[in-house]
Amino acid sequence: MADVILICPPYSRIIYGKAKIKVGVPINPLLNLALLASPPIKADFKPKILDLNLIDDCDSFLRQEILNEKPKFAGFTFTTPLFQESTRLARIIKEIDANVKLIAGGPHATTFPEEILENSPFDIIAIGESDFVIKDLLELPIEDVQGIVFKKDGAIVRNERHKRIDNLDTLPFPAWNLYDLSKYNTPSLSNIASPPGYLETSRGCPWNCVFCNKNIHGFKFRMKTPERVVDEIEYMLKAGFKEINLIDDTFNADIVRAKLICEEIIRREIKFPWHPNNGIRVDRVDRELFSLMKKSGCYTVSFGLESGNQTILDNINKGIKLEQSEQAVRLARLEGMETFGFFMLGLPGETEKTMQDTINFAKRLRLDVAKFNITIPLPGTKMFREWEATGNIKTKDWSKYNYYSPYEDIYDHPTLSHDILNKYYRKAFLSFYFSPSLLLRRLVGGIKRKTILRDIKLFFQTNWLS
Repeated sequence: MADVILICPPYSRIIYGKAKIKVGVPINPLLNLALLASPPIKADFKPKILDLNLIDDCDSFLRQEILNEKPKFAGFTFTTPLFQESTRLARIIKEIDANVKLIAGGPHATTFPEEILENSPFDIIAIGESDFVIKDLLELPIEDVQGIVFKKDGAIVRNERHKRIDNLDTLPFPAWNLYDLSKYNTPSLSNIASPPGYLETSRGCPWNCVFCNKNIHGFKFRMKTPERVVDEIEYMLKAGFKEINLIDDTFNADIVRAKLICEEIIRREIKFPWHPNNGIRVDRVDRELFSLMKKSGCYTVSFGLESGNQTILDNINKGIKLEQSEQAVRLARLEGMETFGFFMLGLPGETEKTMQDTINFAKRLRLDVAKFNITIPLPGTKMFREWEATGNIKTKDWSKYNYYSPYEDIYDHPTLSHDILNKYYRKAFLSFYFSPSLLLRRLVGGIKRKTILRDIKLFFQTNWLS
């Protein structure tokens, strides 16, 4: 029997159900659950991970697991759009065994701990960095566990918050052995080898973008040493991962360390594909960095470009210049790397002209892939607080806070109509992806990377007019 069950809600259906691309949805083992499971294992407890993305009938499966395992605790970690589904699943657990203590964690739970305790079956909220919370709950009286909010005698109790971990090298390796990696051998748009594994080499981001929630890792940039990073890569490859996705907020905030990581991979002669999944800063790069990334196995590089208008970049506190974006993409292309740009439409202060600037900029950069999203003001961000104060937020039905669902139900933009936003969203996709030069680049690049069949399949299975 398991002491604690850690549950991954079915994000593949909840979040990606309305995505333009209907194939290649990334269903990968989650790092955060593997991190939470590792300290209990070292303390001789038995955790179990349930990834409901792999299960067709989640409800029946979950009921049976609770009956079989009889856990003391069941933990969920979720983002905003997964809150309601996680709550529904939590109620199923309580129906089966009311004695199971339910734990909620992640950015949404950290933002609204009291509200969740008052309006859901969750018993305990883990706030902020929660690496050791599960182990502590198994070992200590609840009053002595740092970093939690809970109910006691009808009152909400907020314990002292855990201090963020400065020396990330002290963290144990994630418990990847709790996943059956053979079940994740699914092709994805964002990977060339499967299964891919997520790796965190740093925490925190010193910049202050208005659309980011910093309530988990904060502003202070903390990092693992290059040696620890590459040790963990070797551990992951031995566990069965075929590709590594870095999920740092700002992998290259310290460009010297980023280069040293690449050099250590090269020195150890480890061969594997990898890429920085969440993008890198365009103001912390040079050609040497891209050269080392390429030599160490990085095949594509993502950039958080956000907008093609300098005033909008300034409005959102991005802290970059358009010229830096152009230079970064150019240097990556010179090293033969695939380039991927993230853009947001409908940012604060946006107009039709600034959105057209973004479309033109994306095309001028000659990116291989551009991802356009209509902005969603997520809870815990400065944008959400400001738009809530001005009455632009229409609902707190958190299931609607999804980049792949209609945003019209969430908010009214301060300066743009829904029709205008939708017009430029469709225009961005169609004008970028049906550009003859882009089609030629994708064809040549796909042949070089040996992904041409995948690229063709994705093209014809994308709902371009949605």
